[in-house]
Amino acid sequence: MPPKPFIGLFDRTLSTFIRSPVICPVCSHRRALSVKAHTLRVHQFSARRLQLSKPRTASTTASVIAVNAKREIPPAFQELYASLKALETEAGVYVNTSQLHLALRGVESENPVTRIAVLGLNGQHGARRLTKVLLADPLAPEPKWEKQITGTDGDERALLLRYGEQADVDDRHPLVRTLFIPSPLLHTHKLEILVHTITAVTEPINDGAASFLVPSLDIVNSPSGRPGTVTYPVHKALMYEEGLKSLASFSIIDLHADRRQNGQMFKGVIDWSWSISQQGLTRDQPVSPINLAMAEAAIDVFRQSLNKSMEYEHMWFDAGMPGITSWLSEGKDIQQGAVKPAIRRLILTVCENSADAIEREEAFELAKEKAKTISEPTKKIIDQGISIWAENAHTELRDRLNLAFHSKSWRKTKWWKLFWRVDDVGYIALDILQRAWLVDAEKEMIWICGRIYQSGLLVPPKLRRTPIPDPDEVEEKLGQIPRIPVKGIIPKKLSSDFTEPPPVFHPWPQDIFLARSALSRLTVPPLQAVAQNLLLQTIATNVLTSSLSALLYVSISATSPYEAGAIAALGLVYSLRRLQKRWETARTEWQMQLREDGRTLLRGVEEGARQDVREGGKPEVNKIGVEARRTAREAVAKVRRDLDVLQTK
Repeated sequence: MPPKPFIGLFDRTLSTFIRSPVICPVCSHRRALSVKAHTLRVHQFSARRLQLSKPRTASTTASVIAVNAKREIPPAFQELYASLKALETEAGVYVNTSQLHLALRGVESENPVTRIAVLGLNGQHGARRLTKVLLADPLAPEPKWEKQITGTDGDERALLLRYGEQADVDDRHPLVRTLFIPSPLLHTHKLEILVHTITAVTEPINDGAASFLVPSLDIVNSPSGRPGTVTYPVHKALMYEEGLKSLASFSIIDLHADRRQNGQMFKGVIDWSWSISQQGLTRDQPVSPINLAMAEAAIDVFRQSLNKSMEYEHMWFDAGMPGITSWLSEGKDIQQGAVKPAIRRLILTVCENSADAIEREEAFELAKEKAKTISEPTKKIIDQGISIWAENAHTELRDRLNLAFHSKSWRKTKWWKLFWRVDDVGYIALDILQRAWLVDAEKEMIWICGRIYQSGLLVPPKLRRTPIPDPDEVEEKLGQIPRIPVKGIIPKKLSSDFTEPPPVFHPWPQDIFLARSALSRLTVPPLQAVAQNLLLQTIATNVLTSSLSALLYVSISATSPYEAGAIAALGLVYSLRRLQKRWETARTEWQMQLREDGRTLLRGVEEGARQDVREGGKPEVNKIGVEARRTAREAVAKVRRDLDVLQTK
């Protein structure tokens, strides 16, 4: 059964208003508000009793535990509500969830309740006194709820003040004690006030200001036995301090006021023990001095006699209270279809905090990448070493091959020596590859790669290995394994007996080693086969022509020995000339292939090493993080655009 209102008290107060003369405009305005509030409460109570007296059936009673209950969002705020929900999904890591949920509740109705926190530094007693003074009605006798606000009774929980037709207390919440009071200020401006304590703030600006808008409620007896905190976000915060004990916290408010729209979300008050004139102070100032004892005395004076209204007015202004009350009731005039100023500032705060969190994370990632990046002077020194290596490697390729092709062993492969050296062609060619083809260049490249890895430009997972491609399918490019010759008499098609060995990884590039191995397997056996085929063709031609010459001499008696020997001599000259021409062509092509493939390979290895130096030493970019930050920025920008659209309507 709902509690009954104090009808007698309201009637006595109303009769006092009617009998008392009008003293000043301030009192007249407050009296009119009180009369309207009393009449409204009486009508609301009557309507409520009439509604409760009607019988209700189960089909018309809504369940209080409905999980999927549909929220009726005002049509003007539906786009903004959807943007805020998307912000929770796409930027949940960077947004303060409790503040975002409070902002979502703010756009679920056209005139939502504004939650204000009155925070006392290192204690609630002063904050409760200030709250009682702000909510007190000097035209009415002191009600019981004012004593309940300032009463300690050993309860250190936060105090939540909400409007109610009759004073009532809800002690069911373990962290917050809710007090419903018939305060005209709470009802007229749709406010609820959270009174709590906060320790002196000395953190940086961002963290210190966030502790004001999202005060923490301490969990003393948690189920796990460990202390914890629960955040309770608010739209505005008023911080109270008695004296000058914690000026650092007020300096944070003063510095943070520029970022939060002239301090409309933050307000600091310092309770002085002496009277100071407040005529030159305005509510836009982030920190204001007050005299709380004088304000309490002013209310007591006015309650003693209405004739002391002028004295009350002077004491109230001298105590600095008008600026605080104006700051509390700021934004009461709401345009049709516009967001309430307190809700709008909260949404902007959520967007700004999210944008700041994104920027901080991006700056942290950039700093981490910069710390892992190798300096340019180190890269320049290694790049110069690569240039010296390339010059020495090309010189070695030219000089060592010239010496090898003019050596005594290579001269053993002359065409006229094939008759007794044909089986040594493969061994001689293989010896040239193993001893004269980029041997020193390979060793120097190992040393260069050691410097690259030592400097941190490359890490072991990035070890490169050049595969052996199929000569028939891969086109020739810089740095690839050399192809077999396609001209002359060396066959292009290779035997399938050669199989690629299993890959072995080393901390240096294997291009030169694999290229030498490929040349040994792909060009030396064909060169050996060409020598044997040419020698066999030469011998066969000589045998054939000699047999033909002998046959002519025997079968035809008129044939002279000279005539028959001419055919044999012609065959001998032809076969030897063919052997000389084709074998020298094959040798020349093989020599040119070694030179050209060596130059091509050196250019590829040099370019690969330079690319490792240019692109090495940089940490891998976290593409997932970059995409997440981009999506979060778009979500924040969408909320701001929708909020600006509502503001311009």
